[in-house]
Amino acid sequence: MKKTWKFVCLLIAGLLLTGCNNDNKIEELEEQVDHLEEKIDALLEQNNTTVEDNKTTITNDGEGTTTVDTSEITSTISSYNSDALDIQNSINNLKIPSSRSETIDLYFEWKYKIEDLENELDRYEDTLEKMYRNNELSYTDFRSFDKEIEDIENILDKAEDELEYQTNYDD
Repeated sequence: MKKTWKFVCLLIAGLLLTGCNNDNKIEELEEQVDHLEEKIDALLEQNNTTVEDNKTTITNDGEGTTTVDTSEITSTISSYNSDALDIQNSINNLKIPSSRSETIDLYFEWKYKIEDLENELDRYEDTLEKMYRNNELSYTDFRSFDKEIEDIENILDKAEDELEYQTNYDD
């Protein structure tokens, strides 16, 4: 939002400058722009925020050291990964019944297993985000764990695609 505010101020000043023929007015407007930029920078500094190359960076927001033991997090994510791979392997080796109604039942059986694991992953991802927001996880650790969860979600997406292909059904 602050980046947008700064951009809007500069844009308005630029538009005003292009319409001025008087050098005094241009200088006054340039001084006003400089003054607005100083105010914006002061506000950003109050909020521990800096602007570099039109990119806003938040500082002091979980950038520090992880304060919790991450071995349990690693173990939990590893367990989710194993569950996802088991689902994927089971779906890859499905024996499709000859009856269409049994095939659809099989589809929903596996679809619900995939959705259950996806929901667990979403809840766990929320837990990790809360830990990050409470400065219990560093940004680097949070992003690393989040990437691992995304990889698991990709496994489940591929498993679901394979399920749809094998059963020739997509709800």
